Amino acid sequence: MVKAARPIGARPFNRELGLGLPVQLAGRPLSRHTDTMDQPVKPEPADEILTELAKLGSTRTWEPGSTVVTEGEVADSLYIIHSGELFGELMLSGGRRAATVQVTTRAQLTCVTRAEVERALVQRPELALELIDRLVQRVRTLTKTVRRLASVDVYGRLVGLFDSLAVTQGGLLVVPGPLSQARIAERLGASKAMVNRLLQDLAHGGYIEIAREHIVLLKKLPPRW
Repeated sequence: MVKAARPIGARPFNRELGLGLPVQLAGRPLSRHTDTMDQPVKPEPADEILTELAKLGSTRTWEPGSTVVTEGEVADSLYIIHSGELFGELMLSGGRRAATVQVTTRAQLTCVTRAEVERALVQRPELALELIDRLVQRVRTLTKTVRRLASVDVYGRLVGLFDSLAVTQGGLLVVPGPLSQARIAERLGASKAMVNRLLQDLAHGGYIEIAREHIVLLKKLPPRW
Protein backbone atom coordinates (compact mmCIF):
# COMPACT_ATOMS: atom_id res chain seq x y z
CA MET A 1 0.00 0.00 0.00
CA VAL A 2 1.39 3.41 -0.90
CA LYS A 3 1.35 6.02 1.80
CA ALA A 4 -0.18 9.37 1.00
CA ALA A 5 2.78 11.50 0.04
CA ARG A 6 3.67 14.75 1.77
CA PRO A 7 2.29 17.98 0.25
CA ILE A 8 4.27 19.37 -2.66
CA GLY A 9 6.99 21.74 -1.65
CA ALA A 10 10.50 22.73 -2.61
CA ARG A 11 11.95 19.28 -1.96
CA PRO A 12 11.64 16.56 -4.66
CA PHE A 13 9.06 13.81 -4.47
CA ASN A 14 9.71 10.85 -2.22
CA ARG A 15 9.65 7.86 -4.55
CA GLU A 16 8.37 4.61 -3.12
CA LEU A 17 9.49 2.22 -5.84
CA GLY A 18 8.50 -1.40 -5.49
CA LEU A 19 5.10 -0.56 -4.05
CA GLY A 20 1.82 -0.50 -5.94
CA LEU A 21 0.39 2.85 -6.89
CA PRO A 22 -2.97 3.86 -5.39
CA VAL A 23 -4.90 3.84 -8.66
CA GLN A 24 -6.44 1.21 -10.89
CA LEU A 25 -8.25 0.88 -14.15
CA ALA A 26 -11.93 0.55 -13.28
CA GLY A 27 -12.83 -3.01 -12.50
CA ARG A 28 -9.31 -4.39 -12.01
CA PRO A 29 -6.20 -3.45 -10.05
CA LEU A 30 -3.19 -2.46 -12.10
CA SER A 31 -0.22 -4.80 -12.06
CA ARG A 32 3.37 -3.76 -12.47
CA HIS A 33 3.89 -6.74 -14.76
CA THR A 34 0.91 -6.35 -17.09
CA ASP A 35 -0.12 -2.72 -17.20
CA THR A 36 1.88 0.26 -18.23
CA MET A 37 0.30 2.98 -16.17
CA ASP A 38 1.63 1.99 -12.77
CA GLN A 39 4.99 0.54 -13.59
CA PRO A 40 8.08 2.75 -13.31
CA VAL A 41 9.18 3.94 -16.72
CA LYS A 42 12.86 3.57 -15.84
CA PRO A 43 14.64 2.08 -12.80
CA GLU A 44 15.37 5.54 -11.40
CA PRO A 45 13.47 8.13 -13.45
CA ALA A 46 14.16 11.79 -12.82
CA ASP A 47 11.61 13.69 -10.76
CA GLU A 48 12.22 17.11 -12.25
CA ILE A 49 9.25 17.08 -14.61
CA LEU A 50 6.96 15.88 -11.85
CA THR A 51 8.14 18.55 -9.43
CA GLU A 52 7.87 21.34 -11.99
CA LEU A 53 4.45 20.33 -13.25
CA ALA A 54 3.14 19.82 -9.72
CA LYS A 55 3.88 23.47 -8.94
CA LEU A 56 1.33 24.40 -11.60
CA GLY A 57 -1.50 22.16 -10.44
CA SER A 58 -4.01 21.73 -7.67
CA THR A 59 -3.72 18.94 -5.11
CA ARG A 60 -6.52 17.10 -3.36
CA THR A 61 -7.00 13.92 -1.39
CA TRP A 62 -8.97 11.08 -2.98
CA GLU A 63 -10.76 8.43 -0.95
CA PRO A 64 -10.74 4.72 -1.90
CA GLY A 65 -13.23 3.92 -4.65
CA SER A 66 -13.29 7.47 -6.02
CA THR A 67 -13.23 7.83 -9.80
CA VAL A 68 -10.53 10.23 -10.97
CA VAL A 69 -11.21 10.14 -14.71
CA THR A 70 -13.91 8.41 -16.73
CA GLU A 71 -13.56 6.77 -20.11
CA GLY A 72 -15.03 8.94 -22.86
CA GLU A 73 -14.82 12.26 -21.05
CA VAL A 74 -12.79 15.16 -22.46
CA ALA A 75 -9.09 14.74 -21.64
CA ASP A 76 -7.99 18.18 -20.48
CA SER A 77 -5.54 17.43 -17.65
CA LEU A 78 -2.98 14.96 -16.34
CA TYR A 79 -2.51 13.71 -12.77
CA ILE A 80 0.63 13.32 -10.71
CA ILE A 81 0.72 10.49 -8.18
CA HIS A 82 2.79 11.48 -5.19
CA SER A 83 4.73 8.23 -5.18
CA GLY A 84 6.52 9.60 -8.23
CA GLU A 85 4.46 8.75 -11.30
CA LEU A 86 1.86 10.38 -13.51
CA PHE A 87 -1.03 9.37 -15.75
CA GLY A 88 -3.26 11.04 -18.28
CA GLU A 89 -0.39 12.55 -20.29
CA LEU A 90 -2.06 11.40 -23.52
CA MET A 91 -4.35 14.42 -23.07
CA LEU A 92 -1.65 16.32 -24.98
CA SER A 93 -3.03 14.77 -28.16
CA GLY A 94 -6.54 16.01 -27.40
CA GLY A 95 -9.55 13.75 -27.68
CA ARG A 96 -11.19 11.82 -24.88
CA ARG A 97 -10.12 9.55 -22.04
CA ALA A 98 -9.32 6.00 -23.13
CA ALA A 99 -9.93 4.45 -19.70
CA THR A 100 -11.59 4.96 -16.33
CA VAL A 101 -9.20 5.33 -13.37
CA GLN A 102 -10.20 4.80 -9.75
CA VAL A 103 -8.37 5.25 -6.45
CA THR A 104 -7.73 2.04 -4.51
CA THR A 105 -6.23 3.59 -1.36
CA ARG A 106 -6.49 7.08 0.15
CA ALA A 107 -4.06 9.19 -1.84
CA GLN A 108 -3.07 12.67 -2.91
CA LEU A 109 -3.10 13.48 -6.62
CA THR A 110 -2.15 16.73 -8.28
CA CYS A 111 -4.19 17.76 -11.30
CA VAL A 112 -2.43 19.88 -13.94
CA THR A 113 -4.43 21.29 -16.84
CA ARG A 114 -3.40 20.82 -20.44
CA ALA A 115 -2.86 24.57 -20.85
CA GLU A 116 -0.42 24.66 -17.92
CA VAL A 117 1.45 21.59 -19.17
CA GLU A 118 1.81 23.04 -22.66
CA ARG A 119 3.03 26.36 -21.25
CA ALA A 120 5.64 24.60 -19.12
CA LEU A 121 6.88 22.51 -22.05
CA VAL A 122 7.28 25.59 -24.23
CA GLN A 123 9.22 27.43 -21.52
CA ARG A 124 11.29 24.38 -20.55
CA PRO A 125 12.05 22.25 -23.66
CA GLU A 126 14.11 19.83 -21.58
CA LEU A 127 10.93 18.86 -19.74
CA ALA A 128 9.32 18.05 -23.07
CA LEU A 129 12.21 15.72 -23.88
CA GLU A 130 11.82 13.97 -20.53
CA LEU A 131 8.11 13.54 -21.08
CA ILE A 132 8.74 12.15 -24.57
CA ASP A 133 11.23 9.69 -23.08
CA ARG A 134 8.62 8.52 -20.56
CA LEU A 135 6.07 8.02 -23.32
CA VAL A 136 8.56 6.09 -25.45
CA GLN A 137 9.35 3.75 -22.57
CA ARG A 138 5.66 3.15 -21.93
CA VAL A 139 4.99 2.41 -25.59
CA ARG A 140 7.84 -0.10 -25.56
CA THR A 141 6.44 -1.80 -22.49
CA LEU A 142 2.95 -1.87 -23.95
CA THR A 143 4.25 -3.27 -27.24
CA LYS A 144 6.02 -6.11 -25.43
CA THR A 145 2.87 -6.88 -23.46
CA VAL A 146 0.64 -6.90 -26.53
CA ARG A 147 3.12 -9.05 -28.44
CA ARG A 148 3.25 -11.56 -25.61
CA LEU A 149 -0.52 -11.77 -25.30
CA ALA A 150 -0.99 -12.05 -29.04
CA SER A 151 1.62 -14.80 -29.24
CA VAL A 152 0.00 -16.84 -26.51
CA ASP A 153 -3.38 -16.53 -28.20
CA VAL A 154 -2.09 -17.57 -31.64
CA TYR A 155 -0.10 -20.43 -30.16
CA GLY A 156 -3.18 -21.77 -28.41
CA ARG A 157 -5.05 -21.73 -31.70
CA LEU A 158 -2.15 -23.48 -33.42
CA VAL A 159 -2.17 -26.29 -30.85
CA GLY A 160 -5.93 -26.64 -31.29
CA LEU A 161 -5.55 -26.82 -35.08
CA PHE A 162 -2.88 -29.52 -34.88
CA ASP A 163 -4.96 -31.53 -32.40
CA SER A 164 -7.97 -31.42 -34.71
CA LEU A 165 -6.03 -32.43 -37.84
CA ALA A 166 -3.51 -34.94 -36.45
CA VAL A 167 -3.77 -38.60 -37.51
CA THR A 168 -1.62 -41.63 -36.79
CA GLN A 169 0.54 -42.84 -39.68
CA GLY A 170 3.14 -45.58 -39.25
CA GLY A 171 3.16 -45.13 -35.50
CA LEU A 172 3.68 -41.38 -35.77
CA LEU A 173 1.26 -38.58 -35.01
CA VAL A 174 1.11 -36.52 -38.18
CA VAL A 175 -0.65 -33.38 -39.36
CA PRO A 176 -1.25 -34.21 -43.04
CA GLY A 177 -0.67 -31.67 -45.77
CA PRO A 178 0.39 -30.04 -47.80
CA LEU A 179 -0.25 -27.28 -45.26
CA SER A 180 1.68 -24.12 -46.07
CA GLN A 181 2.49 -21.44 -43.50
CA ALA A 182 0.23 -19.05 -45.38
CA ARG A 183 -2.65 -21.50 -45.13
CA ILE A 184 -2.03 -22.10 -41.43
CA ALA A 185 -1.92 -18.34 -40.85
CA GLU A 186 -5.25 -17.98 -42.63
CA ARG A 187 -6.80 -20.71 -40.50
CA LEU A 188 -5.50 -19.09 -37.29
CA GLY A 189 -6.27 -15.49 -38.21
CA ALA A 190 -2.60 -14.63 -37.71
CA SER A 191 0.31 -13.35 -39.77
CA LYS A 192 2.56 -15.68 -41.74
CA ALA A 193 5.55 -14.27 -39.84
CA MET A 194 4.01 -15.26 -36.51
CA VAL A 195 3.23 -18.78 -37.75
CA ASN A 196 6.77 -19.16 -39.09
CA ARG A 197 8.19 -18.06 -35.75
CA LEU A 198 6.05 -20.52 -33.82
CA LEU A 199 6.83 -23.45 -36.12
CA GLN A 200 10.55 -22.76 -36.07
CA ASP A 201 10.59 -22.53 -32.27
CA LEU A 202 8.70 -25.81 -31.95
CA ALA A 203 11.03 -27.48 -34.45
CA HIS A 204 14.14 -26.24 -32.65
CA GLY A 205 12.68 -27.47 -29.38
CA GLY A 206 12.23 -30.96 -30.79
CA TYR A 207 8.43 -30.88 -30.63
CA ILE A 208 7.73 -31.11 -34.35
CA GLU A 209 9.40 -32.10 -37.59
CA ILE A 210 8.41 -30.11 -40.65
CA ALA A 211 8.33 -31.88 -44.01
CA ARG A 212 6.98 -30.85 -47.40
CA GLU A 213 3.86 -33.02 -47.19
CA HIS A 214 3.16 -33.06 -43.46
CA ILE A 215 4.18 -32.02 -39.95
CA VAL A 216 5.16 -34.75 -37.51
CA LEU A 217 4.26 -34.20 -33.85
CA LEU A 218 7.25 -35.74 -32.09
CA LYS A 219 5.96 -35.17 -28.57
CA LYS A 220 3.18 -33.41 -26.70
CA LEU A 221 3.25 -29.71 -27.38
CA PRO A 222 3.90 -27.46 -24.37
CA PRO A 223 0.83 -25.78 -22.85
CA ARG A 224 2.37 -22.34 -23.34
CA TRP A 225 4.77 -20.75 -25.79
